[in-house]
Amino acid sequence: MDYLYGRSWFADERKPVAPISEEQARAAFDDGPQLAVAAVEEVGLVPRYTLEMNARAEAVDVHLYDAHGSEVSALSYHTLKGRLFLFNVVEWLYPDDGQYHGMMGALADRTYLFKPNGYARLRTKVEAAPAATIEEFTDVNVSDHWLDPLEWGDWDRIGEYRPTAV
Repeated sequence: MDYLYGRSWFADERKPVAPISEEQARAAFDDGPQLAVAAVEEVGLVPRYTLEMNARAEAVDVHLYDAHGSEVSALSYHTLKGRLFLFNVVEWLYPDDGQYHGMMGALADRTYLFKPNGYARLRTKVEAAPAATIEEFTDVNVSDHWLDPLEWGDWDRIGEYRPTAV
C-alpha cells in the first residue's frame, strides 16, 4: 500500500489537491492546518480510502469509494475526552451503471448522527421522494465508535475501521 499526501483529495481526478512530500505531510500532521492521506495500490487508481484531518488528527474524515471512484460514504470523527468519537456518517447511493458519479448524481443519501450517550438520528433522502424521513433512536450501542488518538502513519487503523452501528 502506498500513501499519497496533500491538502485534500480530487475524487474525480484521483489525485491529491496541492500534493506534498511525506516530510511536509509530517509537518502538517504536527502543526496543521490540514492534511489529506490517500491509501492507494497504485497512483491513478481509486483509493481504498482517503483521510482528511486537522493538526494531530483531532478531527478526521474518512472517505470511502466504489470501484469507479464515486464516494459512497464519509465517516467523521472528533476528539472527545481525549479519544476520537464517530459522530457523523453519510452514505450515498448511485445508479448501478458502472460509471463515476459525483455526490450530486446520488439517487439517495443517508445521514447518521451519533452521540456518546447512545442517541442516534437517521435522515434518509431519496431524490424521487418529496421529503426526507427522519428517525430517532436511543440506547444505540456506540461503544465501538471510540478510537484511541492517531499517531503519524496510523492511517489504516481508522481508514479500514467499520463500526457496527453503521
